[in-house]
Amino acid sequence: MTVYSIQNQWGGPSAPWHDGGIVNIGNRGNQLPVALHIRSGDGGLSFSGTMAYKGEGPIELRAKHVTENCYHAENQWGGKDAPWHDAGLFLLGARDGQNAVEFDLSGPDGTTLEGTMKYAGEGPIGVKARETAGLAFDATNQWGGVDAPWHQGGQWVIGCRPEQAVTALEISSHDNGLTLFGTMNYAGEGPIGFKATRTMANTYSVVNQWGGSDAPWHPGGTWVLGCRGKQGIAALSAKGDAHGLHGTMLYTGEGSIGLKLAPSVVKVLQPA
Repeated sequence: MTVYSIQNQWGGPSAPWHDGGIVNIGNRGNQLPVALHIRSGDGGLSFSGTMAYKGEGPIELRAKHVTENCYHAENQWGGKDAPWHDAGLFLLGARDGQNAVEFDLSGPDGTTLEGTMKYAGEGPIGVKARETAGLAFDATNQWGGVDAPWHQGGQWVIGCRPEQAVTALEISSHDNGLTLFGTMNYAGEGPIGFKATRTMANTYSVVNQWGGSDAPWHPGGTWVLGCRGKQGIAALSAKGDAHGLHGTMLYTGEGSIGLKLAPSVVKVLQPA
């Protein structure tokens, strides 16, 4: 897994730490990143620099903006004339309408990363990143009929049980995506209650309930749902298995569109 929950700090070493949302900076399963040193010269539309996975030295990284905080990344090793390899989708930043423009992060084993980052128009802020149990999925959407093309829908993060896949989601919102309510299923279980509160851009704090309407609610992880910032999710209905989910969804102000969620995993190609 390569999904991290981050905190940010500004105002000096004694200042408080603030929720920084969710980032994903690699798609090699259990081979975690241990360094990320990238910058953008165009306001967060693209990044370039280096990164390192555990057990390897630095490799080149370039990434191009796809949608809200989501980038398509590629890696290169073997010199400037060597080929670039698909690295999948990364989540870089978590703010609504304010792109990240710089990351300088490192950690000894990849389970935690520390350093600094910048958002457009600001100076460096502190970063503490901790690996989470959420799983990253590449989303695609379809509109215009069953034969219409599928379009990039960003990278989502769902669930909080790494060994137990989410197999169903039935959720809706009455406040333009600020909160979501409904049910969900984990593999091998029946429906459980679902509540999510938007904390940043497409980031939600989730709680679950089982045992009846008077039962307590339990922490359900931090999820990323959707990819359109202020245009939140109005409804979502999807079913699937360990290989992903498929169904329909609505963004606020629109009609129903198709949805597919596939695990964010790329073929691991080792540097020569």
